[in-house]
Amino acid sequence: MNVVVILDSDFLSAFLKIEQMPLIRALYQVENVAVPPAVYREIALTSLLTHLTDLDWIQVIAPSTNQVEKLTTDESFRALGAGEQEAIALAIERAPAVLLGNDNQARRVASRLGVDVVNIPAFLLACKQANLVDRQTLFTVINDLRAKDFFGFRQTDLDLLLG
Repeated sequence: MNVVVILDSDFLSAFLKIEQMPLIRALYQVENVAVPPAVYREIALTSLLTHLTDLDWIQVIAPSTNQVEKLTTDESFRALGAGEQEAIALAIERAPAVLLGNDNQARRVASRLGVDVVNIPAFLLACKQANLVDRQTLFTVINDLRAKDFFGFRQTDLDLLLG
């Protein structure tokens, strides 16, 4: 069974800004990537919407209302934003799934709920290990993330990625 790849707003926004969305499909070897409606709405409020709508392989998929309602009994889940809530609910519903997201609180909640969550440094490391990117490409991606998304990398992550 193929894994369903689901994007949260922060990850999606970052990869749209640096124009590296194809890496997601390449790493997970999927034809389509899922985005919950709340995440789509968040991106729609930005100038990135045109970049998103150009990608015909992005599917907007809503989790069931029952799944979201069931999860709202969890206090830490309720504290998350709508996009994060829908992304986690969709990942649970569509298992096996992987959620790509960077918000630390959302990642902790998702992990506790049994969702496989991958942040940007882990994603880039997986791309490196799969030989999808070389050191120079990684260097460019890291610099683009810093410049265009103000993404900060820990030194230990940089050492793993560029070492």
